[in-house]
Amino acid sequence: MLILFSKKLAVKFVLVVFLAGLLFSATAAARAPVSSICIEAATGLVISEENADERRPPASMVKMMLLLLASEGIEAGKWTLETPIVISEKAAAVGGAGVLLKKGEEFPLGKIIQAVAVCSANDAAMAVAEGLWGSEEAYLRAANKRARELTMKNTVFHSPHGLPPEDNKSFDMTTARDMARLAQFCVLDETVLGWTSTKTLQLRKKDPVRRNTNRLLRTMEECDGLKTGFINDAGFCLTATAVRDGVRLISVVMGTSSNSRRFIVSQKLLEDSFGKITKKCVLAKGAAVGDPVPVANSVTPTVSLTAADDLWVVVKQDDADKLQLEPRFPALIQAPVQAGAAVGEVDVQLAGKFLGSVALTAPVSLKEADLAWKLRNSLAMPVR
Repeated sequence: MLILFSKKLAVKFVLVVFLAGLLFSATAAARAPVSSICIEAATGLVISEENADERRPPASMVKMMLLLLASEGIEAGKWTLETPIVISEKAAAVGGAGVLLKKGEEFPLGKIIQAVAVCSANDAAMAVAEGLWGSEEAYLRAANKRARELTMKNTVFHSPHGLPPEDNKSFDMTTARDMARLAQFCVLDETVLGWTSTKTLQLRKKDPVRRNTNRLLRTMEECDGLKTGFINDAGFCLTATAVRDGVRLISVVMGTSSNSRRFIVSQKLLEDSFGKITKKCVLAKGAAVGDPVPVANSVTPTVSLTAADDLWVVVKQDDADKLQLEPRFPALIQAPVQAGAAVGEVDVQLAGKFLGSVALTAPVSLKEADLAWKLRNSLAMPVR
């Protein structure tokens, strides 16, 4: 009888687990669809996007702003990699992923910032924010100001680390498009890119070696950054970047269902996007642009302006034949002008969007005419 009762309990237990699994699946399905975008880093050209303007929590991807501002402060001379960061009680108490910082410990900025980039350490993020700006509040003012400067229109930062807020309301909020915009400035910064491409870190001699939370650094050869993120309300997120054949792409994936899924989706997004683009030389160095331009006060009556350098752009393969050149130069050039001097510019555009430009130069020196030439030509001019 006891055995029979136990079997009934076992069946009930299995049923409860099964129903709980269904409930979890339904909850996951109810979450907002995955947001994603892939852009070309130099111009911001959008190669692929899906729900890219859906506002949602970015979790630890907010740390990209902390990394960028820390690096920009170094460049501006506000602090150095040796600036000491003393761990406060508040920083030591931050939960979630961390490096077990203790109140009173001290690390140089160059070391503790790597814990942010490599380990996604929440305690280290708070320590850097307090150590460089004096308080979390002062850091957040700087972070939100920089976000506005970068035209991240749908972003607001409430923390330096991305953890859920105590009130369960004031989450950090952003979009995949805004994260890609932030990532553009991160990849242009060699210091930030160096931090995010570091594959391992041992903060203290007694600590174990920690691997970068960005698994793509190990599974995709061309990947060299940037930042993972996860909290329940955000799902699994990843901002990644990779370079192939001299072209750098940035992908953002937000709201995937598992840790492994974000890396699979991100790598496929990058691979597919590399396959959709082409790098095209729109204008070769020395090529003439536009009609010859009249030259005043010179024995050379006209000159054809030429491109100062090759003009390369990255576009979708389907758009390669839709590019337009928009030259800008004066209607009359006044001599003298040295050979190679810039006297205009030519832009390349796609459907009105600027993609790049190159200077237009005089291919030969345009010497000012001598007095005898001026007299001859003035006498030859008809009287009106």
